[in-house]
Amino acid sequence: MILSNEIENPEERALAVERANALRPILELEESGQDIGSLLLEAAKIMGVSRSTAWDFYRRLKINDGRASSLLPKRRGPKHGSRRLEPDVESTIERVLRQHYLVPEPPSFLRIVSEIRAECAARGYRLPTRRTIKSRVDAMDQREVMRKRKGAKAARQVFEPRVGALNVEHPLDVVQIDHTLADIILVDQFERKPLGRPWLTLAIDVATRVVLGVHVSFGTPSVLSIGLCLHHCVRTKSIRAPEILEELYWPAAGIPQAVHVDNGRDFRSNAFQSACADWGISIEYRPPGRAHYGGHIERLIGTTMGAVHVLPGTTQSSPKDKGDYDSSDNAAMTLEEFEDWLHLEICRYHNTRHSGLGRAPLAAWADLGGDGAGRKVVDTEALRISFLPSERRQLARTGIKLFSVGYWSDAFGPMIGSGVGKVTVKYDPRDMSQIWAVNDEGRTIAARYKNLSRPRISLWESRRARAIFHERHRGTIPEAMLFQIIEEQRRIAHAAKQQTLAVRLEGERQARLPNDKTRRDPSREMFAIDTNNPDLPTYPIDDIHGNKRKT
Repeated sequence: MILSNEIENPEERALAVERANALRPILELEESGQDIGSLLLEAAKIMGVSRSTAWDFYRRLKINDGRASSLLPKRRGPKHGSRRLEPDVESTIERVLRQHYLVPEPPSFLRIVSEIRAECAARGYRLPTRRTIKSRVDAMDQREVMRKRKGAKAARQVFEPRVGALNVEHPLDVVQIDHTLADIILVDQFERKPLGRPWLTLAIDVATRVVLGVHVSFGTPSVLSIGLCLHHCVRTKSIRAPEILEELYWPAAGIPQAVHVDNGRDFRSNAFQSACADWGISIEYRPPGRAHYGGHIERLIGTTMGAVHVLPGTTQSSPKDKGDYDSSDNAAMTLEEFEDWLHLEICRYHNTRHSGLGRAPLAAWADLGGDGAGRKVVDTEALRISFLPSERRQLARTGIKLFSVGYWSDAFGPMIGSGVGKVTVKYDPRDMSQIWAVNDEGRTIAARYKNLSRPRISLWESRRARAIFHERHRGTIPEAMLFQIIEEQRRIAHAAKQQTLAVRLEGERQARLPNDKTRRDPSREMFAIDTNNPDLPTYPIDDIHGNKRKT
């Protein structure tokens, strides 16, 4: 996309980030016991606000784990820069800008305005103002603009980072993150049949080479996998290990100051960039074709895959290396078993001498004071939620409707009464039974199904059900019908004697849903029993004479 879909005011967001950057060092100094009064007075002068306002900013930042969004101004009404044009008008503006503005010799801005207004008039649309068109031009990706006008080389010279060695002295100063498709085929946990190759998302601390976090799944790389990897980075980690082993030490829990990533769509998404800005994480993108910019994470991936090549079901790094070895026939590990093995392999790597450091990564972490580095996160769940995918939805008196399902929270009542309109809705595609509504002040409110008897479903199930309904009936699927289709699909899949690959993959997704939710206990629920059904099981009981009989 060329045109930005950002709804919040970029200037207010930038100001909040600037103020958060000025106040975060004071948070760290307060933890060491220093008097922060004079520091806040200096910060107030830098920010151009009164001392009391600086204290208010500081308190808001502190209780929100240093999140910049806590410093956004509290105001009501439509946000500055929000788009309220008809979709046809927006489409016309974007099309004309692509055709006439992104060219080597573009016309004047007034000519662009005339072209857009003339085309809208010819189609009977409402005419956009000059100010509206100027805001769309200003929101364009400037790197893309330069690439279209002056070529890729000129764009690289202006926007790419400087070439040079990456020297990092302190833990958590720079963290590199990347995805890779693992060189192994895994099996499902029920029938132990081949499923496919999992994706790994890895994060490495450049200063110490310690692996800060890892995420393993069958899902393709996305903002969700990045968020779950970063969530693993900042929280205390536990490792399932045989009892004969001592407790394994996996350090590192804190927010990176900067992350180095490639140019993948997930790393370029608004959701990822906004979440990083909110938590004070700067982003540096690797220039295309400059492999040395991501050398540390690339070497870690190579080392990890070298260890994977000794496991059953490995695909090796190429067909030539694999030879006649049948990866599918020899596949034996489930996703959970592979994850356990990977965690142990990372711990072995942490205690092995690193040639680039001259010592083990754990030793480097201890020598450089890694346990006391970086900002610690109290509410790690808030960080995970901030990296989840999101949608904008209207908050109505009946709650929020997302993907044809209704959600409600008692906290919505005061928000509705104060006139809140649309809110940002975060959701976990693996479990759609709960969503999180984020208001303009950055407060996150959890909401569940309005009908709590509904079963948990995934976004993939929801999409299939909605596609089936649309193909047959068109229009929007009723909520009850959505769950009926999903339940019927589950029944068919369960009854199938030979599960297909797609069904077994869905089974794996269901098995790995977040387990922090309270599950339904059918044994404590009231339900009707057909006593005339001869297929019901019978149980032996004692009658009044002590004789056993079946009932």
